[in-house]
Amino acid sequence: MPKKPWGLSVKKLISVLALLIIAGLLVSNWYKGWQIDKLSAQTGTLPDSQAARVVVKDNKMTATVRQPDGTVKTEVKYVPPEGRAEIVQPTAGTTEISVKRAGFTFWPAVQGLLGKELKAGIGARLVYFDRYGAGVGLDTDLEGYLFVDRRLDDLTGLLKNTTVGLYGGRRRLGVLVGVYF
Repeated sequence: MPKKPWGLSVKKLISVLALLIIAGLLVSNWYKGWQIDKLSAQTGTLPDSQAARVVVKDNKMTATVRQPDGTVKTEVKYVPPEGRAEIVQPTAGTTEISVKRAGFTFWPAVQGLLGKELKAGIGARLVYFDRYGAGVGLDTDLEGYLFVDRRLDDLTGLLKNTTVGLYGGRRRLGVLVGVYF
């Protein structure tokens, strides 16, 4: 039997690949959060007649609000496609901006599964938190699996409905790529 290059089995290779993907996504999350915090620290401008201005583009909400003391504050928040943003402007006091960033959902997807072999699957995201989600799926062999994934909408503007993640089932583990519809 010929020796495998570098002594790696398919299972070890998938585990190393999964760890590299997770590490890359965590670094990306930290960097994007740092960019948003840096942008939020900047103050915006508003015409005297406006109390607030909200712009939502590419799942990012930028809210510029005039405070009761006359200063203008800018906030930037990520709005997941499953979530929503609400702006409450009371007659007295400061304007409140709340973003629903976590909850339950049902968002179907077509997924490519890379484990010991390449398979296709159909799944649904059932819970979400920010860019992350978890759900269940069924592959082409009609075997069920659980998965966790992360949206790629902040990494590239072209893949708004695409996710990468990990899946697992009956004695199997792998990497997945999903497209939500």
